Amino acid sequence: MTTTWVNETWPPRRALRTAHLRHWASVACLALSDAASFTVAWLLIRDGVNLPSIVLLGSQARPQSTPIDVFAILGLAFILVRYLAGDYGRRQPFWDGAKHTTIALLVTALFDLAMIALGQGVYPFLPAASSWLFLLVALPLGRQAMRAVMSRLGIWRIPTALIGNSGRSPAIYASLNGTLSLGFNVRWLVSEDADATPARELSRLNHIYSSDPENFAAQLVQAGCEQAIVATENMDHSAEVVQRLLEVNMAVAVVPPLNRLPLAGLTASNFFGHDILLLQVRNNVRRLPYRLAKRAFDVAVSALLLLLFSPLLAVLALIVRRTDGGPSTYAPWRIGRNGVAFRCIKFRTMAVDADARLARFEHEEPELFAEYQRTFKIRNDPRVTPIGRWLRRTSLDELPQLWNVLKGDMSLVGPRPVLQRELDEHYGPAAQLYTRTRPGMTGLWQVSGRSNTSYAERVVMDEWYILNWSFWYDMVILIQTAWIVVIGKGAV
Repeated sequence: MTTTWVNETWPPRRALRTAHLRHWASVACLALSDAASFTVAWLLIRDGVNLPSIVLLGSQARPQSTPIDVFAILGLAFILVRYLAGDYGRRQPFWDGAKHTTIALLVTALFDLAMIALGQGVYPFLPAASSWLFLLVALPLGRQAMRAVMSRLGIWRIPTALIGNSGRSPAIYASLNGTLSLGFNVRWLVSEDADATPARELSRLNHIYSSDPENFAAQLVQAGCEQAIVATENMDHSAEVVQRLLEVNMAVAVVPPLNRLPLAGLTASNFFGHDILLLQVRNNVRRLPYRLAKRAFDVAVSALLLLLFSPLLAVLALIVRRTDGGPSTYAPWRIGRNGVAFRCIKFRTMAVDADARLARFEHEEPELFAEYQRTFKIRNDPRVTPIGRWLRRTSLDELPQLWNVLKGDMSLVGPRPVLQRELDEHYGPAAQLYTRTRPGMTGLWQVSGRSNTSYAERVVMDEWYILNWSFWYDMVILIQTAWIVVIGKGAV
């Protein structure tokens, strides 16, 4: 639908007051959420425990000394520093915010744990460490819960416009509107081409058709818009759009037309007095310290999990063997780092003659065979045994791959292990990226829909993971994998 607006250059004072009140209310609520997390950690774990405190001398009216828990002081310092750093006013994706919070908490915890260490056994270490571990989880989740409450109260979500109607617009809209931590309520779509037809996913938005940035900036202000997301394909024109939006005092974010780049590794620099932006690309996969850290983490965690799960592995192996008398494991060839093939160990989930039956599918079950040719998987595969179906649904069939990780064939997190034929037929140039890393027990594909995604999407996810790899993203994927396994989402 097309709407006619009254032209107004500067935003009304009432709209500015509303935006300022929303901002400061959000800042106060998020700071309050952090304070509540520290309070709960103290009540649950530290209350009544002999831990470091600072004694303040009393006055004449109150001659007794007043001990103050160091944890309380560190909590107040944490909140103040995060406020000064703009943490409560910055809108960013959940996992990016959680990363900054985690680093800040670990730095803050060092002061507390250092005092305990200097106490030479006077203070118990476990309650202190447990309180900080609790905060690593409680603090980002508490903020997210507070954002949900503020959204219901009409405080958190900002009236937002998406400027630019292109093939990327539906994906940008879905990402912006579906991320609670950003708080963008996309309500307008600005199309600079009057003949452009918005995609079906954008049909509910209010549409503004105008090629004049000054004109649609004024229209957005009059409509009550407070945030603009500039996602035009022409970067030269984007500069003028941004300038006109800033002139009417509107908050602006830019989604540049960049694809297939290591976006997570980009660092931006500008040259003083010049309109030049330098984007430097950092390839973490090639950096030796990062590779050593990833490998050390793989060895430590896989060895620990093999030790913990050894009774379960023995029981599952016995159950699979007793099902039909066949072997308990299946180890097909897969392509690993540097293109070297290896045996990928899994609990056997199919009938013993599964390969022979697959060969017969070409003539007896052409639809199933065609599905396998497209995706190298069959959704309702008749070759899967009853116990195998349960193992796949719970992802327990992949537990033996911990041995592959310990040996160095695989990593805990990485691209999905594939056949040479899959690399040749589907990966194209991305095959070179694939062979730079070890395939993983889990990865971006497994936490992004698993079998509900197409093969082309799998390749894109593998490529994105390799280009944007970081140790933090590995932690995020492991956390999400644990949740996916619990709910069984996307399993085959």
